[in-house]
Amino acid sequence: MASGETQAHMEAKTVLRDSFRALGYGADYEVEVLSTGGDRRADILVTSQDGLARWAIEAQHTPILFDAIEKRTTAYCAAGIPVLWMGILSKKMKDDAQSTPNGLTIRQYTIRPWEKWAQALAFKELWYVDPDDKTLWRGSFTDHLIHVESTSWYGEGGEEQSAGGYSRKSKRWRTLNLQGPFRVHQLSLGSKWRKAWSSPVLNLPGGVIAQLAIR
Repeated sequence: MASGETQAHMEAKTVLRDSFRALGYGADYEVEVLSTGGDRRADILVTSQDGLARWAIEAQHTPILFDAIEKRTTAYCAAGIPVLWMGILSKKMKDDAQSTPNGLTIRQYTIRPWEKWAQALAFKELWYVDPDDKTLWRGSFTDHLIHVESTSWYGEGGEEQSAGGYSRKSKRWRTLNLQGPFRVHQLSLGSKWRKAWSSPVLNLPGGVIAQLAIR
């Protein structure tokens, strides 16, 4: 286990490697990727059966800021290797979740900087791996609404006044919707082009990114 690596991260990488190998892909973890945008080691490097396509999967387990994930993604784009950023579904996340017809929902979720960046890169989608169940979940974020109760009172002139009775978007929380669970054999690994995009907060590089799709 690498220095600073959690047990959950190591288990997540093992699940992904073994799952893709079982489907006939080449797959290994901690593979060095050389790039003019900066060399790095891919958590998982997946190779197609014909050896013509490669994808990097980063199972993120530690907090990183926008500039770090942007730099790493730019390096993969420069190397011509589509990257898929993936979260790790922790026990706490599962404990906080409610079951829905399509999967799970975490209603008061504090989105981490890297998640905000990665889901923007991947067209508002972010996959999570559950190392315990060896499953994958497709995540999407929506606004968390806080209901402001209606109140009423009488002013100095005796007139009735009221406030509240509406919902507002939380600045602190989002709602994380998780569709699943899926096994890797139920998904297809591909790639998609996206153009560069910038906002006052985010800078997304242009290039080919990796995508998982439900078969």
